[in-house]
Amino acid sequence: MARVLEHGELTFLGVKVAIGAIAAYILYRCAHLPLARHGLTAVLAVYVGLMLVHAATGCVALGWQGPVILLGYLGKLSNAFLSLLI
Repeated sequence: MARVLEHGELTFLGVKVAIGAIAAYILYRCAHLPLARHGLTAVLAVYVGLMLVHAATGCVALGWQGPVILLGYLGKLSNAFLSLLI
């Protein structure tokens, strides 16, 4: 994607939208398959995670460190939970 970004911001945005549109179309056409439904769930989970990272990055760029602290805490939460079980 770095090479596409070198061509310009509009080209980069167009490629990102095209990739998302192709993926959405494929998932729509295969919606009757259980694998596509599970794939859609996985894709949405990854997308929500990326949006959280983007929001935290934007907050840091504006000088607010709160989301980074929260994401760091949430990242360590799974390890703490697993240590309770072991």
